[in-house]
Amino acid sequence: MATVNKRYYWLKLPEDFFRQKEIKSLRKIAGGDTYTIIYQKMLLKSLSNNGVLYFDGIEDDFISELALDIDEDYENVAITVQYLRTKGILLELNEEEFLLTTCEEMVGSETASTRRSRKSRKAQNLLQCNNNATKCNGEIEKEIEKEIEIETEKETEKEKRVNYQLVADMYNDTCVSFPKVTKLSDKRKRVIKARLKTYSIEDFKTLFQKAEGSSFLKGANSRNWSASFDWLIEDANMAKVLDGNYDDRAKRSTAPKNSFNSFKGQRDYDFEELEKELFKNEPKTAGEDEAIRERAEALRQQLGGV
Repeated sequence: MATVNKRYYWLKLPEDFFRQKEIKSLRKIAGGDTYTIIYQKMLLKSLSNNGVLYFDGIEDDFISELALDIDEDYENVAITVQYLRTKGILLELNEEEFLLTTCEEMVGSETASTRRSRKSRKAQNLLQCNNNATKCNGEIEKEIEKEIEIETEKETEKEKRVNYQLVADMYNDTCVSFPKVTKLSDKRKRVIKARLKTYSIEDFKTLFQKAEGSSFLKGANSRNWSASFDWLIEDANMAKVLDGNYDDRAKRSTAPKNSFNSFKGQRDYDFEELEKELFKNEPKTAGEDEAIRERAEALRQQLGGV
């Protein structure tokens, strides 16, 4: 996989988060503090997907899979999801995608390079501060914030130049066994943009090649399920496909194992004649006679005799 400029995400809770009527109402329910934590876990899970939670079909339904993913009790997750849907905080976009409408305004992020630059500049400015007592900590923080804003603006300009159609065309040209992408909706553009913060165009090319080469993703599975463009570009799924989790395995040979009694051209043996051959020379003692009989019986069994 190509080296990429990793992006870090964090959840920015507004200062009045716990004073919001929806949260106050949620916490008043018996077990409300647990439901609030589940809501925050759902926000964290959706950070890199612009607030979208995905149902991959690992479990029987979305709630069961979400409970498994965030390590919470099914009943508690079910109550939380129902409450959020009632308040319009969680919307079902389709059977596989659920949108947390409050997430976008609470997402913070920066690339690894910006993070390194911020830490480096802070260290340099602190060193300068030690050498120059006239600069206070407040001035240093202001300089750092300005530099971060400049880098953020540069990243925003890069994002504006995202070639969404190139990704769609690459998919249509490569994944000929899958349904064609005919329209790039705003939601699809958001997801593509999110993936390009972590992956390169070459990674998308590899993704589509692996998908086209995977029998499982094309429907050769117990559910007759097939992947789609939207499924492939979801964060967790893209990682699994690129890691080779859905690659076809080499077919194992079905030829029977070679053994004494299974090779082709096996001879037919006359066991009576073999026994006579063993007794051709008269034994001198009864012990020798018994030993020869044992050898004859062993040979008979080895050659498949009765």
